[in-house]
Amino acid sequence: MDYQIKELMKQGLSRNEIFEQLKKQSGNQMRLANKIATFEHGSPSMQTVLLNRILLTLCLLQACFGIWVIYSNVVPMDEEFGWQAIVATFILTIFYFVGLFRKSFTGYASFILLCITVAAGYVYFFNHFPVVSIVGVLLAVAGGALSYTNKVRLFPHMGFMDVRKCKSGTYIFE
Repeated sequence: MDYQIKELMKQGLSRNEIFEQLKKQSGNQMRLANKIATFEHGSPSMQTVLLNRILLTLCLLQACFGIWVIYSNVVPMDEEFGWQAIVATFILTIFYFVGLFRKSFTGYASFILLCITVAAGYVYFFNHFPVVSIVGVLLAVAGGALSYTNKVRLFPHMGFMDVRKCKSGTYIFE
């Protein structure tokens, strides 16, 4: 299916025309719409590449900061849980980093959701660790905003988590 989309893009067909042509072959129209909307037919601009590199750095910085917070605050209270949290953070960071590095739609969307969750966690613990919470919220908000910016630049036909639809229920590709 990816090969067919690539060939039809090379022929100069619009995303709507490709969808209409391939929807009879596809068993799942939503999945087809996702593939067409997230298909990159050109290379991203230098500015987007630079923003993605900054985002990758922020991802690693946020993970290191989170691991430091867990090590300094959680491990002394509950050692086993603290080390499990550090390992989970490390593994999730690898997955998020790979998704962001590949510039995949799901990587950006997942990282945005992670940043929202992390920011909420830091806000919750603001009374106990105010300075750490402020820095954590700033890192999470910066990462989420940058991830959203890149996602919108690379995949303008996608909504927050799925292909955009108009009121009549048809997919919006252009």
